[in-house]
Amino acid sequence: MQLSPSTEEFLALLDAFSGHRLSCQDDLGALFELASHPDRKGVLDELSFQAKFISKCHGIMTRIGSKGNGYNKLMAELTTSLEEAKTLLHSLLGSATSDLKEHFTSTYLSMSPESFQNILALMYDLSWYKNWHIDGSRGME
Repeated sequence: MQLSPSTEEFLALLDAFSGHRLSCQDDLGALFELASHPDRKGVLDELSFQAKFISKCHGIMTRIGSKGNGYNKLMAELTTSLEEAKTLLHSLLGSATSDLKEHFTSTYLSMSPESFQNILALMYDLSWYKNWHIDGSRGME
């Protein structure tokens, strides 16, 4: 997907804000473009909320390990949030080209270990978008 200059500029700002930790910039940019329609802005906001939760939850699970206190509860919450995130992604992709839909489906939404790792990476990147709205945009817009 061809990104608009404003999306490319924002991605550069967001990447700098993240300490250059973004790994899915092109796909993140595609989501920003898809969400640029006023009717879809809320979808991206909800997706970034879920993304921040998913990233934090997965980080805690990794830190405490599968034998850690509360791991099973965290796993259940992570699973629920991932399903919600996938639903929101499908909603954003409703107006996408068939090629972009296929790319997101095969990369992030299929049932494979690679897709699971990929969606975690995308959620991590989207969590930086949420962080931007919480902290980063102050004094920078």
